[in-house]
Amino acid sequence: MTAPSRDPLDEAIAARRAQDPLVGARLGAEEISRRLLKAMASERGVHVESLLAVCGALAGQACQAGVRARSRAAGRAELSGLHVVGTADGGSCLVGEGLVQALFHEPYSTWGLAAGAAQQAGCTALPDPALLWRHGLEHLGQGDFGVPQVPEAHQPSPDSLQSLPSLWPALLPLARRFCPEPVEWPILFGLVAQKAITMGREVIDPCLALRIVMDTAIASAMAVLPQSEEPATGS
Repeated sequence: MTAPSRDPLDEAIAARRAQDPLVGARLGAEEISRRLLKAMASERGVHVESLLAVCGALAGQACQAGVRARSRAAGRAELSGLHVVGTADGGSCLVGEGLVQALFHEPYSTWGLAAGAAQQAGCTALPDPALLWRHGLEHLGQGDFGVPQVPEAHQPSPDSLQSLPSLWPALLPLARRFCPEPVEWPILFGLVAQKAITMGREVIDPCLALRIVMDTAIASAMAVLPQSEEPATGS
């Protein structure tokens, strides 16, 4: 019986993975960036601040997905080490050291990729990562949770700040195609955010661009989306 043929893209990624372990994340970032730009384009172009917010939100949710995946792979409860916090609107969020590690300290972390792009674009005053995380915690469940701390003229659109629940499941199949392992998703979406900062360097101060990416990433890393499994208290 003839074995089913493999997708040419899958074969190309598999062939290059030995030389470049991040090939799937790199190619996936290119494709998702292209699709986001097309989807967000209007007759006036792409609103850069909104693009940055969307990219940051996707990167943050990818960090949460990566933390959950590592726990499952290690045979632990999916939310092991994370804590569920109820919010005033009846929702719930996740906090914990695992999210901090994924956002700021892992190789190719969201912070590392985004801050590197901001520095290359000319940002000379990077924010303190600990203060970024603390700001997210202090505003957890409040009306301005996830709203970037940037001047009003550079605020993302409200639609972009509320797009994660629909955008994440829409793009997840594509991310899976390029990166079958969820632990690679934070890198893929971190590269997407990095590209957005680089693209927007002529339109917005890269320090502000970095702040938009990180404020939305931190909030989204904590967010439990409706299609996520019902959270249980981590051990």
